[in-house]
Amino acid sequence: MGLVALNPLPASDARVAIAYIRTSSAEQGKAYGPDAQRAAIRAFATREALTVAAEFHEDISGTVAAEERPGLQDALASAYQHGAASIVVAERSRLAREEYVAYGALRLLRSAGLRVLYADGSNGDDEGALLLDGIGHVIAAHERRRIVARLKAGRDAKAERHGAKARAQGGKLPHGYRRTRNGLVEIDPDAAAEVRRIFELVRSGSTIRATAETMTAETGRLWARNVVDRIVRREVYKQTEPARIIDARVWNATQAALASRRRRAA
Repeated sequence: MGLVALNPLPASDARVAIAYIRTSSAEQGKAYGPDAQRAAIRAFATREALTVAAEFHEDISGTVAAEERPGLQDALASAYQHGAASIVVAERSRLAREEYVAYGALRLLRSAGLRVLYADGSNGDDEGALLLDGIGHVIAAHERRRIVARLKAGRDAKAERHGAKARAQGGKLPHGYRRTRNGLVEIDPDAAAEVRRIFELVRSGSTIRATAETMTAETGRLWARNVVDRIVRREVYKQTEPARIIDARVWNATQAALASRRRRAA
């Protein structure tokens, strides 16, 4: 009696693709919104006669490694299930916002036999196309650094003019702070303790995903990975205005641990 394959995966088909959409709360512009990305991907699929078998959207920073993105991991699994030969993103910055994160994601997907296609049409397999691909990711990372620097400069200028009150005039406060009755900002002891716990875990070697799971277990509330990632990157926690929650040395050590881990992953 011969062997019978159970639930065999379909063969890879170059005409089948999986759509991956990434947004970030730090990027509120319509150009990066899910609807705009979805429209770009659909138009590209129509031009290239591709069938988009599934779509995955996640709100997560473009600096998070591919291994720590649940949406991208689900897209990879779906590609196997549907026999897709490619992952389609609207443009390079939607795959990653830092060079080494982009290279890590590309290696992960290519090792799985998948092409990464950009809906803006800048695709190709020759040496020239690969060179342009690398340059494109460098430019995307440069744009992110410019955006971050511009936003920080605006916040710093406002804080210089108004002090602690500048952070109390509106908008959602970072986790760890609360408003006083007169509208100023102070440390929320319970929330600040959670922030310190997150920094402690990540600095000790815990991944963003593992830290989110630990916080969920310890607090009884669901902690999303992108929330944890955002917290450990906020410079406000080490600043004296409105109030310091994390010692600057601890903050710097945590960033070093993150960078080291992502270099190893890449």
